[in-house]
Amino acid sequence: MAYKTILVHCNDKKRVGRIVGAAVELAERFQAHLVGLSVSPPVLVVPAGVPGTPDTMMIDERAQVYRRDNPAMKTAFEAAIEGKTLTSEWREEDAGTATIADIVIRYARSADLIVAAQRDWKWSVSTEIDVGDRLAVAAGRPVLLVPNEGVHSGIGSRVVVAWNGRREATRASFDALPLLQQAKEVKVLWIDPLTEREDAGAFAATDLCEALARHGITCEAVAAASDGNVGATLLSRAIEHRADLLVMGCYGHSRLTELVFGGATRYILKHMAIPVLMSH
Repeated sequence: MAYKTILVHCNDKKRVGRIVGAAVELAERFQAHLVGLSVSPPVLVVPAGVPGTPDTMMIDERAQVYRRDNPAMKTAFEAAIEGKTLTSEWREEDAGTATIADIVIRYARSADLIVAAQRDWKWSVSTEIDVGDRLAVAAGRPVLLVPNEGVHSGIGSRVVVAWNGRREATRASFDALPLLQQAKEVKVLWIDPLTEREDAGAFAATDLCEALARHGITCEAVAAASDGNVGATLLSRAIEHRADLLVMGCYGHSRLTELVFGGATRYILKHMAIPVLMSH
C-alpha cells in the first residue's frame, strides 16, 4: 500500500519550510503526487455607513498580509521539490464567502494524506488560518500534523499507535498502513485498558497487532496506566519509546461554529512534540 496523492496545506511563511519538508520527504518515499495548496482568507466587507469608512470599502489586514506572503510560500514549495523525483503542483485559492477549512477540505477529498501545521497558539489569526484540527474531523482523510517546534525527518521510522478499541482509533490505525509497513518499530499502546475495555468491546491491542501482522507489520502491544491525563501519558510514553510518529484517532465534533475535542485529543493538539497522524 502507498499514499499516491499528498496534499500539503501551506498557510504561514514562517512555518512553511517544515511543513513542506515533511510532505516532500513522504511524497518522494511513496512516489506520490504532491499538491501544495494556499488558501487566502475571506476579506472582511465593512458595511456602508460605518463611521470613518467610504461607502464601499473592503478592509481586512489579515487577508492583505496573507496575499503578500503567498509568493514566498510558493517559492519555498518550489525550492523544496527542486531535484526531487516526484510530480507536483502548486494551487492558490481564495476562500471567498467560505472558510479556509471549507476550501482545503474540497481538495482533501481527493488526497490520500493531508499534511498540515499544528496550530500556533500564540498567533492571533491561528483559529482561522491553522485548520489542521478541522481537517482531521471533517475531511474524511488522515491528517499528518507537524509540530511547530523541533526537527522532524524520517517520519514513521518508530511509530506508536494509540489504541482504545474505538472507531476513531481503528480508522487511524488502518489509515496509517503505508507508514506502518515501512516502519522499523511499531508499538500499539493502550492507556488504561481496564477502564476503557468495557465501552470499547473486547477488541484488544493484541488483536490489532494480529490484524496488522497480516499486512506484513511486526508490532508489539503495550499498556500503561494514566494519572487521569490520558493525553499527557500517551505523549510521554511515545517519547519514552523514541517514537517519531504518533498515530491516533481524533475525537471531536462540531458544535455550531466551534470544534469540541475529547480530552486526550485536545492535549495532543496543543502539546505535540512529534508528528501526529490523526483520523476521525
